[in-house]
Amino acid sequence: MKVNYTGRHMELTEPLKQFTKERLDKMATYLDNIIDVHVILGVEKHRHSAEIALKTRASAFVASATTDDMYTSITQAVEKLEAQAHKLQGKRNTRPHESLKAGAVED
Repeated sequence: MKVNYTGRHMELTEPLKQFTKERLDKMATYLDNIIDVHVILGVEKHRHSAEIALKTRASAFVASATTDDMYTSITQAVEKLEAQAHKLQGKRNTRPHESLKAGAVED
């Protein structure tokens, strides 16, 4: 998994990068083939925003969060990504199989 970081109006520190990487590594357990992740962290006055764009082989997810604390913003953005991934997984699991769509089974 390739992770790119962008800091807007702030300097990215190693603890922020490490925290984000640890949170994203947990997503790799249930998302297959994560190709690219782009993390954009920004500060405007008292608002700390985190935007995460994650690309897999089959789909792409984008989530953002804004709070008064950067770590909380990152956590909320990752939780939104997890919700999107679980929703997609649920849709895949409930989709009818091709054999059932055809109607009767031929012998």
